[in-house]
Amino acid sequence: MTSLNPTVREFEFAQDLAAVKRIWLEVGWVDAETSKQLDHFFACGHTLVGTLNDEPECAVHCTEGGIYLHQVELPLWAVTAVTTSRIARGHAFAQRLTAQQLAYGAQQGAAVAALGMFDQGFYDKVGFGTGAYDHSFTLDPGTLMVDKDAPTPARLSREDYPAMHAAMLNRQKVNGSVCLYPPVLVQAELGFEENGFGLGYYHGEQLTHFVWLTVSGEHGPYKVRWMAYQNPQQLMELLALLRSLADQVYSLKIMEPPEIQLQNLLHRPFRNMALAEDGKHAAEHESFAWWQFRILDLAACIRALTPVKAVSFQLVLNDPVEALLDTGHKWRGIGGRYVVHLAEQSRVEPGSKADLPVLECSVNALSRLLWSVMPASSLAITDNLKAPAALLADLDQALAGAPPHPGWDF
Repeated sequence: MTSLNPTVREFEFAQDLAAVKRIWLEVGWVDAETSKQLDHFFACGHTLVGTLNDEPECAVHCTEGGIYLHQVELPLWAVTAVTTSRIARGHAFAQRLTAQQLAYGAQQGAAVAALGMFDQGFYDKVGFGTGAYDHSFTLDPGTLMVDKDAPTPARLSREDYPAMHAAMLNRQKVNGSVCLYPPVLVQAELGFEENGFGLGYYHGEQLTHFVWLTVSGEHGPYKVRWMAYQNPQQLMELLALLRSLADQVYSLKIMEPPEIQLQNLLHRPFRNMALAEDGKHAAEHESFAWWQFRILDLAACIRALTPVKAVSFQLVLNDPVEALLDTGHKWRGIGGRYVVHLAEQSRVEPGSKADLPVLECSVNALSRLLWSVMPASSLAITDNLKAPAALLADLDQALAGAPPHPGWDF
């Protein structure tokens, strides 16, 4: 039997695209029609492939963007697709390629990496921590209690992707908001799904707020896949627009906008859940964390913080990605010993200071801490994080804030 000669190399668009399409078809992410969108998808970003006998059998695609740490946008390296063929399992391609992509992104100036996970646990091994819960509602749009009528919207099609991409970049931001910069990425994402349509509103030539939905059946369920708005008034206008679909649509699935508690806008939500139980058109509320993220540039992330109170501490940080990167990479993770000062102008420098309390943790846990996914005292229970009780209490107060929400599925 000849050697499979497993290797990792840069993706070459003309040479490798057919093989990558085959991988996506094998894993069921696309069909013959939607696979055409991969021409757009892989035309942007940066891709590494794992090969057997020089044939790509794994591909990891990343895209540049931004992520907000409270009010500050930081450079983001988004892992937008990790795909392994049926014959390449067991070669650790996905893990190795993801680790190398993190090193590449860090060397390009990214401060943070993020991804949408297929399940929890795999990406922990390269330093990713789990994001905050998002709330998903399936509801009868007629139960939305919005005290306004929606103006007549403009009809949007896939060809309007540049305007929709611009609206997503210009939307209202919260802690954790993600923006992916290449417009063709939106073009591809819209094309991956059939039966999609958009409705939105323009101010002059600019699309200011919109929704993009996918359809399943005459009466639904419809699913809100994209939603952008610049202020609370536009958000309420979009909710009124969704309510106006109730003449035909019996059920609608939507992620809760982070600025509001959606249940508070629903007419008798518990009654409607009971009436719809086990029916085709459900009324339900789910919570789940679908994304993970990690720090690539510790100094940039610390500088972005403006804590509620000043705290200084010794940080002993471990980064599991180091074990997956060979010595050829300049960036080998961010593990080490640091002195951290959280203040009006936060800063961090390598080294030790004996008179400071010690926080010992993984990059996974520290990422969750800085973005207010969970307080330090909770992470000390469930995550790889240890500190004296007094320091935990100080960090709970200093880094209190709204949990992060990406607002962009990737």
